[in-house]
Amino acid sequence: MLKRIFVAIAMSIGIAATAALPSQAMSISSAARSISATVPVRNVELSERTKLSYQLFCLQYGNECRTSNRNVIAYTNKVRTVLASVNRSVNRVMPAIRAQREFLSLNQLPGTSDEYAMMKRSQLIRAGLPAGAMRVASVTSPEGRSHSVLVVTTSNGEFVLDHRQAPVLKRRDTGYSFAALSTVRFFD
Repeated sequence: MLKRIFVAIAMSIGIAATAALPSQAMSISSAARSISATVPVRNVELSERTKLSYQLFCLQYGNECRTSNRNVIAYTNKVRTVLASVNRSVNRVMPAIRAQREFLSLNQLPGTSDEYAMMKRSQLIRAGLPAGAMRVASVTSPEGRSHSVLVVTTSNGEFVLDHRQAPVLKRRDTGYSFAALSTVRFFD
């Protein structure tokens, strides 16, 4: 039990450290949407403390950290179906999982966006998608609310799996400002 609490704390410290400041956020303009341009974002260089928390996570969940040379997935009907299914199922079950936790939390939300993103990533890896094609992004909604989403890179563009939106959308169609995409090298 203590080990799980320690791992959960280490994960939350690590993921929180990757968030960018609102002043560094880059907005997706309507011009970029119309020409389907890829919007550059700042890649996050992780601190030593953050690297340690990811390493602790990998010790606990080794399969979650395996690397892949494939950074782009061929976009097929099967991939589209898997993305939609995982997004829908995690959005549905996550509140129940959080309610069954054995420890108290000051956060009364049904689950943090980082937890949703990591669970979706885990399920997509189990479904056979390469880990290298998935990144956690820090985004800001048009209302100014920040949270994390999972971005999957395909031959048809980047798709966002989000706990606040039921459909899987192309990155340019989300309306979010993307502040940072995590790039993690484990044990470097």
